[in-house]
Amino acid sequence: MKRAVTGLDHVVVMVDGIDAAEAAYRKLGFQVQPRGFHKKLGTANHLMIFDTDYFEILGIVEDTEFNAERREWLKDGGGLANVALATEGADVAFEAFKAAGLNPDAPLFFDRAVEVAGKTELAKFRTVRIPKTNMPVVGFFVCEHLTPEFVYRPEWAAHPNGARGILGVTVIAEQPTKWIPELEKYFGSDAAKREGDGLVVDTGTQPIRYMTPKDYAVRYPGITPVRPGDHPALLTIRVENLAACEDLLKKNGVTFVKPDSGRLVVPPAEAAHLTLEFSER
Repeated sequence: MKRAVTGLDHVVVMVDGIDAAEAAYRKLGFQVQPRGFHKKLGTANHLMIFDTDYFEILGIVEDTEFNAERREWLKDGGGLANVALATEGADVAFEAFKAAGLNPDAPLFFDRAVEVAGKTELAKFRTVRIPKTNMPVVGFFVCEHLTPEFVYRPEWAAHPNGARGILGVTVIAEQPTKWIPELEKYFGSDAAKREGDGLVVDTGTQPIRYMTPKDYAVRYPGITPVRPGDHPALLTIRVENLAACEDLLKKNGVTFVKPDSGRLVVPPAEAAHLTLEFSER
């Protein structure tokens, strides 16, 4: 039987000014893919591709009915906006989410042009969006790749900073445990485990952590969240060699914090309103 959610597929970072964001991510040592356009959605993006997941910076280029909610969200600043969940079928996810009471929108098809080996191809997707009424701080949606060969390419996964993949997402929440019932609708019963005053959510692949503002401040000293209140705050990236990553950031003049020997944390001002954490594991 096909599964509605199989893990984390990618993360969406909303930016107000995609040119500046593109430059910032090149400075951070990522191989930034050429700009893609979603004509139907009125958005443009750049991808940072890894072996089995990726994250994207997404900007508005034309006001449409599909991006009204994103435009409203940007008024309070950009940053980590959505976690796209991997699936074995958009239709399967739609039916499962409807049965769980998540009020999903019908599957939406869209595409964007990509250049592969000197030829223009269309990367095609079907997504299932969940409205804000069922959003446990993070905006989840499901993404079915119809043409994964035009997204996950090994030559696009080589990054100067040594990045290899997403290790997890961190959410700031005043009362993390209040979100357990809603999270279970996405990931199943017992998917959200208490961790001190917070939660660790088993998505099927990379975890999502919910931390209180107090615990977040302790773990990430010197980092001021980009938004007040509950919000998705931080993306953790696995790198092959943390010392080499640190040298690259220093060479490129990137400000960062080193809370301990195993982590480098880049503040939101350096990464288009996203807090980035680099670690080997």
